[in-house]
Amino acid sequence: MSEPLSPEPSPNFTGIIRSVVVLVRDEDGRVLLASTSKNGPWSCIGGGVNDDEDLVSAATRLAREDCGLSVEVGELLTELSGDKFRVLYECGADVTYQAVVLSASLFAEGEQAPMLTRWFAPTELADLYLDEFARAALEDLHLR
Repeated sequence: MSEPLSPEPSPNFTGIIRSVVVLVRDEDGRVLLASTSKNGPWSCIGGGVNDDEDLVSAATRLAREDCGLSVEVGELLTELSGDKFRVLYECGADVTYQAVVLSASLFAEGEQAPMLTRWFAPTELADLYLDEFARAALEDLHLR
């Protein structure tokens, strides 16, 4: 998920934002992460779920819109929430992300997208420059 997960909330917003993490792994156990820069920070793929969409639709949409990826969403792996996923934005918004982590398989990399993607081996994750959400999520998923 990019930092922040979604566009900055209203300064007056305090609460929980429902979100999804699309965990794409390959047969070698590598994890696909996203960033706005080749130097990072690297993020989980995903973001906020719109009120009118289900989790699978949100996961598919976010992978496509943010990263130009076509994915097949698999099983629900876990839910992430709590203080580790709380963000106090500079604008004053106080947000806790409640994220559902869904496994996914990569079908194809599409056209140009706002975020870059790159595969990382599990051994690279410990020293990788990650945003706070990705660091906490990968730790909870026992990938870091």
